[in-house]
Amino acid sequence: MEKTWVRFLLPDDEYKRRNMLVYFAEAAILQLVVMIVLLVISRFDPFPIDSVLVLLWMLFGTIAYIWIRYILSGMEFAEIMTEKAYRRERKVIVIKSTSFLLIMCAGISSLYIFGMMSVPLIEGLMVTFIAALLLFLTNYVSLKRSYQKNKELIE
Repeated sequence: MEKTWVRFLLPDDEYKRRNMLVYFAEAAILQLVVMIVLLVISRFDPFPIDSVLVLLWMLFGTIAYIWIRYILSGMEFAEIMTEKAYRRERKVIVIKSTSFLLIMCAGISSLYIFGMMSVPLIEGLMVTFIAALLLFLTNYVSLKRSYQKNKELIE
């Protein structure tokens, strides 16, 4: 394994680790470009920029970039080679997402019932639903990309 301090963020698989390092490097370069653009914009000061908000967006953008690149890379489900395995894993994803939704709805509802939540119940349930949907979509897209990539490697 490479001697790097980001080792704890990297998977054990060498192929995945190498690709993740590329994604981190791409995100760092994009972040540098955005910082240079923002530096130039701030010199002309056409509109005030809240620096904390910019930093939060850059942090979110960097994490989102790496996450999306990883999902679209098709390397998450390396063992899915057959149609049968694909269908089985798709069912697992549906079960995981549904379980997440039910458990979180129960948790949010109990927080609301015991008065530990300051927002309306419907807002908490909507956030839970969106999170479950996002979980399902990311896993499904990753599975589909992995399956297509693995099929191409076999043929």
